[in-house]
Amino acid sequence: MDTGHQFTCREFDDVSALSTLHFSYIVQNLIPLSVLDKNKIAEFDKALEENQEVGMFEDIIPVAVGSTSEGLNMPNFIEITDTGSRSLDLSDLDILQVLNQYTITFNESEKPLLRYTNGIKELFPWEFFALAETNGIHPGYVRLNRSNTTLFDEYQDREMLLLRFRMYHFERNSREFVDMIEVNGPALTIPVSFSDRKMNGKPLPLDKVLAMPCQEWPPTANSFKERFKDNDWIQKGLLKMIIECGCHIVPVHHRLAIETRCKEEWRISFATSERLIAREALTDFQRQAYIAIKIIYHQKLKKLELLSSYHMKTVFFFACEKINTKSWRENMGTCILYFFDVLIECVRKGNIPSFFIPENNLIDYLTEEELTILEKEVTYIRTKPLDQLLAFFDNKYLEEIGVKLDYRDIFSPVISDMEFYCELRNFDLSLKEVLRPCSIRIMVNYMESGNYKEAIMTAKHVHFLNRKCASEKEALAKFVLSAALEIENRAIVVDFFRYLIERFEEEDAFDCCKSYLKYLEQQEDMNKSYCCVM
Repeated sequence: MDTGHQFTCREFDDVSALSTLHFSYIVQNLIPLSVLDKNKIAEFDKALEENQEVGMFEDIIPVAVGSTSEGLNMPNFIEITDTGSRSLDLSDLDILQVLNQYTITFNESEKPLLRYTNGIKELFPWEFFALAETNGIHPGYVRLNRSNTTLFDEYQDREMLLLRFRMYHFERNSREFVDMIEVNGPALTIPVSFSDRKMNGKPLPLDKVLAMPCQEWPPTANSFKERFKDNDWIQKGLLKMIIECGCHIVPVHHRLAIETRCKEEWRISFATSERLIAREALTDFQRQAYIAIKIIYHQKLKKLELLSSYHMKTVFFFACEKINTKSWRENMGTCILYFFDVLIECVRKGNIPSFFIPENNLIDYLTEEELTILEKEVTYIRTKPLDQLLAFFDNKYLEEIGVKLDYRDIFSPVISDMEFYCELRNFDLSLKEVLRPCSIRIMVNYMESGNYKEAIMTAKHVHFLNRKCASEKEALAKFVLSAALEIENRAIVVDFFRYLIERFEEEDAFDCCKSYLKYLEQQEDMNKSYCCVM
């Protein structure tokens, strides 16, 4: 995507009046890396396989796509309300129902070889061959011509096939279950209460979308291959894998398609390509930044119903294409602000290009009035991104963390320090006087709630900053010890250090912690002996 914004890593942002280093620190503590662990993708795959539908549709291969399968889903949040607390369902699971006996080609020279099969009486004929035509149609879409002759065209009726798919699905479920299925365009939506698919032990709302496989890379997407010939983000091996996997054709017409063409128009889906990119190309720090962006989207933009999370992901992929991978770890705040700069530019132009077919404008259906509303909201976010993040966490917390923290109070010294940092530009001083004490406070909260793992992760984050930026280096073990000394309850401290030493038993760097634990245990024994004597 051509953009007028060049990425520059800077320490202070004039538009939002934020120190990007302080902003990065807050984001990385609000959304810990532990909740974005790539191992969870493997756990998801295993759970999906264990819950796989067997024999429901003989001719269908289910393929998980979308944010949950990509590891880009919103983590589980608990919302605190006036009547108590409830778990939020902010992610769903998309399943492509791939008709595995279908063959789609973009190669017009193969048209005489196509074999026409009448599928009127059958939902899924055993053989289906079609030429995907892209001439005279909106970029990113196709018509499926099933005729093997130039004498006439026989286009696959999208609505008819979709209707049969729905009926076929309904017939194979109990009446009670069918009543709960919602039809949303091309998708059959199964609510969370009836879903058999789980993530982190919890059922997920489920969207099932009919899809036809195409083993070829669409010629209209050839510019994608050219863009990444010399781009290090998507490396050659991954690029080759993406191209070889081809694409899918799904029963969705362009929103502005004229009525006479709606039944013939299908969309090219790159959902499996996006899954490969998300899993193989994104780092944990890019995921962390993206979840921050999605939180802002849920807080401010989703209610407008003008942009979808797919639009956000598309712009995010473009940002990843432009930004050096190291920058996401070293100054995440600047990367997030750059994302919103690009998003504002897209809205002003009324154009979010498809990541794979840039000629396909994903928002060309929005009116001038809607674009004006959207630009106002995104521009406001750009001036106050931190406010949106903190507002989201005012009444929510990460279920995996297990404790509600008052982030506005905790990060108040960090926010106040931004003004001083703007004048002094001494991050070493900010780290020592502000960020270090703030991390200790967060660690104490985690330790007192029994989340020792997250306490250590918090220590590791500030230790990384110390090792990278501070003139006086502090050992990780010494910093952990400093946090433990802030806890009055000795039983918690003993329990924490036992956990810590078990994890780092072989590391000599934690000898001071081992010594302190031994001292605490001796004190504990002395107290017990004293009590026995009394």
